[in-house]
Amino acid sequence: MKEDNKLIKEIEREVFSIPIIDTHEHILAEEDIKRFSLDFSIFFSMYAGTDLQTSGMKEEEYINFQDPKVEIDKKWKYFSKYWNNIKNTNYSRVILEAVKDLYGYEDITDKNYAELSEKIKATINFKWQDEVIKKSKVKLLLNHLESVEQAKIKVIDKPEFKPVISLDDILNTSSREDIFKLEKRFGTNIYNLKDLLENIDRVFEKKSEIDYRGVKIAFAYMRPIKFEETTFNDAEKVFSRIFKLKSYGYLEKKDYLSKDELKPLQDFIIHYIIQKAVEHELPVQIHTGIFELLRNDVSNSNPNYLINLFMKYRKCNFDIFHAGYPYSDQLIAICKQYPNVYFDLCWIADISTHLYKEILNKLIEIIPSNKIFGFGGDYMFVEGLYGSQKLARKAIAELLYKKIKENYFTFEQAIDFARKILFLNPNSIYG
Repeated sequence: MKEDNKLIKEIEREVFSIPIIDTHEHILAEEDIKRFSLDFSIFFSMYAGTDLQTSGMKEEEYINFQDPKVEIDKKWKYFSKYWNNIKNTNYSRVILEAVKDLYGYEDITDKNYAELSEKIKATINFKWQDEVIKKSKVKLLLNHLESVEQAKIKVIDKPEFKPVISLDDILNTSSREDIFKLEKRFGTNIYNLKDLLENIDRVFEKKSEIDYRGVKIAFAYMRPIKFEETTFNDAEKVFSRIFKLKSYGYLEKKDYLSKDELKPLQDFIIHYIIQKAVEHELPVQIHTGIFELLRNDVSNSNPNYLINLFMKYRKCNFDIFHAGYPYSDQLIAICKQYPNVYFDLCWIADISTHLYKEILNKLIEIIPSNKIFGFGGDYMFVEGLYGSQKLARKAIAELLYKKIKENYFTFEQAIDFARKILFLNPNSIYG
């Protein structure tokens, strides 16, 4: 098939002009970014940093590499031994695209790492986040609040940013110390399961005040996402057992229940959270598929486990993250059958643009176009968001070019599809 360069450029121009609804980020407030190393190592504080470790960087080296107190020259020595090993990965491509467009460097080298780091440090003194968000054409950014505590104090006060709440701190309650922490955060006494649920109610009641746009469940990092129905009494029995555990005060040691013991309680709370989301008309985002960090069990995150939730809570809109990869085919089949389940490609462009195109090609031919959400960067720093959206747009344009040449889409249909997955579809649920 002969390449039509004019058509390619026309598609790219259109796709790169579309505003984005970003369904998933962890962007830190500027005051929190200051606690990190304001040098080139911040770009490797997540995904590409995991590649550094899997390529051979020792744990002690990585800790020193991320330590703000370690001199930049020493950081380069740690980093330079492994940089060539990971340049091939998409995680690194995201960073390199951002470094090129935002800082003017084609690569991170021994000649520019110090100068690059000075430029990164300088961004904290002006509205850098605003500039990068505007350059990325992000109109609405759904930012994941990591804990109930942060839901009170860490909402970023920018018009594009809207918070998504997480209640994983409550779900992870396994010791008396955990209960004490929750009491401190909520300013209440928690003596039983009813008290705990009332605090969940209070979080949801803040919707109008804080303008939550969704609820995030990332429990696959802890255990399989098979949430069975359990009774209040069964859950209360488990919760009561926590109070019978030993308490060690402020010591690091703590007595706790195991994941298997906690399952009836956790399952009950998950169902309760979804019921509250339905009541407050909030979408529920669920992590499925691939994990960040080392040595996790991807089988925990198979979206097939969630079918009982999709069937029971038909009034809940479920936004299922990360294409369910490597269970993408199962998630495609689920989305084809369940009107309330949406297929979210967030993070996939960071992992592999080839994979992104492969999955999106299947989606085009299998499920209704309004069921697809095309972008979420999943980064703590805006440079990651920028690089991620650039790779996602490029992948969309390349695939749509192919679909036009195959006569599957007309040019107008292709651009309309791109506009739907990048803006209109997520806007219909979150905007």
